[in-house]
Amino acid sequence: MTMEVLEELKASVIGMEPEKAAELTQATLDAGIDPAKILAEALIPAMDVVGEEYEEGKRYVPEMLVSAEAMKAAMKILRPLLIGSKVEPKGKVVIGTVEGDLHDIGKNL
Repeated sequence: MTMEVLEELKASVIGMEPEKAAELTQATLDAGIDPAKILAEALIPAMDVVGEEYEEGKRYVPEMLVSAEAMKAAMKILRPLLIGSKVEPKGKVVIGTVEGDLHDIGKNL
């Protein structure tokens, strides 16, 4: 059951389904799956697939952005739980763009 729900969540991010990703994230939490496991075994691997597909020319920027929105929808639910748990951050990343610059897609991903 655990792996099935994580695979379904991963597929919803790859499949550009933000609402479904949010619903499945809540369902995984309701099933007692650890938030760090959800992040490590579903969400990050999903975005890895999206990045690989982009590099291979199988996906375009607008599709990457919709998958990123699905990831954000899931993270909106997970973030408070991750912050409240004992999960240690791996580091900090600072990314920015010039205010008003239209080329901020990478920053927003």
